Amino acid sequence: MGIVVAVCGAALSAFILGEYEMVGIVPVMAGVVVGLLLSEVVVGIARWWGPVAAVLVGTLAVASLILAGWIDSSQGVEPYPTMAGVGAAVAAVVAVARAWRRPRRQSRA
Repeated sequence: MGIVVAVCGAALSAFILGEYEMVGIVPVMAGVVVGLLLSEVVVGIARWWGPVAAVLVGTLAVASLILAGWIDSSQGVEPYPTMAGVGAAVAAVVAVARAWRRPRRQSRA
């Protein structure tokens, strides 16, 4: 169930971010937010972490930012924004870093 929600979140974030210009720091911040969002969905809802989950979430995050850049370029009519690729790399690093390791248990006081 968590993977389905992550796929829907990746698609929704791509369509929303595609309406904004991918210039300056916007794609980098979008990469951080999308990477955290998708990894938290998989780790939080699906309770799934480790190398396989990290690669899957990282791939979803990259696909989301790449699709957003393509939408921003008017579906390929205008030049593809270079910073969208940078945002995709940031999203991949954040998502993989978050989903790779098992979350720490919170102590019950």
